[in-house]
Amino acid sequence: MPGGVPRGTGYMAEKRDMLDDIIDIRNDWNAVKNPFGDVADQIMGDPDKVPTYNPSDYKDRPRVTPTSCLRKEADGKDVCHRCADVCPVKAIDLSSSAPSIKDNCRKCGLCIAACPSEAMLAQRQMPRALYDKIARTASTYEQCYVTCTRALGRLPKDNEVLLPCVGVVSKETWFALLSEYGNISVYLPLGICDKCRTTTGEEAFSDAIAEAEEHTTQHVGLEVDEKDMNHEQSRAYKRSQFVSSMTQAGTRLVTKGNPALAGAQAVANRIQKHTNQINALQKSLEQTAGVKNHQSRRRLLTQKRKLVLTTLQSHPKLAQGFEWKVPVCDATRCTMCGDCVRVCTQHTCDLDEGGRFSVEPTYCINCGACVAVCEEGALTMQPIKPEVMVVPDPEKEKAKAQKAQIEEAKKKSKKALDTSLKALETFSDELSKEYKK
Repeated sequence: MPGGVPRGTGYMAEKRDMLDDIIDIRNDWNAVKNPFGDVADQIMGDPDKVPTYNPSDYKDRPRVTPTSCLRKEADGKDVCHRCADVCPVKAIDLSSSAPSIKDNCRKCGLCIAACPSEAMLAQRQMPRALYDKIARTASTYEQCYVTCTRALGRLPKDNEVLLPCVGVVSKETWFALLSEYGNISVYLPLGICDKCRTTTGEEAFSDAIAEAEEHTTQHVGLEVDEKDMNHEQSRAYKRSQFVSSMTQAGTRLVTKGNPALAGAQAVANRIQKHTNQINALQKSLEQTAGVKNHQSRRRLLTQKRKLVLTTLQSHPKLAQGFEWKVPVCDATRCTMCGDCVRVCTQHTCDLDEGGRFSVEPTYCINCGACVAVCEEGALTMQPIKPEVMVVPDPEKEKAKAQKAQIEEAKKKSKKALDTSLKALETFSDELSKEYKK
């Protein structure tokens, strides 16, 4: 996680043009007209309405969803203890069939990122919510800073994503973010993690970021000094606002809305496009793999898996950097007891009418719970080909087919034209010969 501006698709590397200069001039003029900005408004306003910083406002106590917990489905067998391993204060009790959270929970969210089946829930800290929040900020500003309550210690600015701990962002979320954005940094002053009671947080986020960087070849920036932070809006965001305002000023055709919202709308459209891709991907999987297994249990995709699969659909070459493993069955040992199917919270493991075991790789979260409960040792986790995880995009396939048809039509047209030209040339030569006679 090197310091400075991360390489990738950051906005600051783009070449400026005259429009950027005009935007700067306008902003400078606005500053002259209103030199104190919003300070006067805050002084004259109601003091009770001025927001104050409270770290607890950015923290949520997770709750356990028993039906999604691997231990619950395994009747309390020790098939998974990732949440307890990452908890810095031992606040997760595994003595019963499903975990329970004690009162000393720090609300750091590390268990949410660590749980493979997403049995630990806190709405604001879930992978999709974090992805959307960070992606929205990265789309709006030249630099997006992900930080924690201890590091910042104040109300966050618009391009600062304030979390209970940076470790709440899972490796899958980092992977999806880095594949699209090259302007994300972590703001953590030197030694700040050493003073925190969330003792496992630094290792958690360091491992998650390192793995995401390895798979995307992009990097997360590191900022350690607050005075070096950049709070400028991105070039694309400014241009969108400016063009909209000029259009309204020049034509007065737009009677509703605010030009200042144009940039925000463009960002919202980008986030919505990503959501549409996820929904389309899930629909495509349901059509190819089936909605339910042979036990009539609906197959489920975790938010983390949706983020990864959608990223691979847009960047299929990145799949080669992964090593996925899924359970493979030795039929000579299998007694068809069904324990593997029962413990699979995503319902990806299946036994058909003939007792044959199968698994849908895209739904499998590679947790290994099915292997752990198989007393006969019939299941082992074995690697699969990376390209299996690239879900075909029907729209792209359709566009590709149409492009191929157009190219083929062009070739036929060119061939027919060449034939006609040759015939015309031959006819012209014959006329020339007749004329000479």
